[in-house]
Amino acid sequence: MTVLFDSSAWLAHLFGELGAEAVNRIFDDLDKDVSISVLSIPEVFGRLKSLGIESKWDEVWDTYSPLFSKVLPVNEKVAHQTVTLRAVATNRLPTIDGLIAATAVVHGLTLVHRDPHFAAIPASHLQQLHLQDQR
Repeated sequence: MTVLFDSSAWLAHLFGELGAEAVNRIFDDLDKDVSISVLSIPEVFGRLKSLGIESKWDEVWDTYSPLFSKVLPVNEKVAHQTVTLRAVATNRLPTIDGLIAATAVVHGLTLVHRDPHFAAIPASHLQQLHLQDQR
């Protein structure tokens, strides 16, 4: 299985929050390739900055970048897929999260996250693993 970590999954692992154990199991599974969206980089940095620890960014990136098989870009195909996901979502889907989810769809990956708003996207449109459900 290949997966795309949403920023929330990365942050759960980084800070040892709910879902960190499931993320550990994914990292430990040699049959799983873990990718991230390029958009997760500024999102994770933003969390560090909000906590006043942005000086740790280089250390965080140096620790995690070897664990990610790919950092996937946002392109026109992803943008159009985001429109599709937002159209079928039953509730509001924030733009950045829509772009990250669409990146997973375009690349045929399972989105790993802990954000409740992804539940607004029907399973027929997005393969996802919600970390809150993984104990």
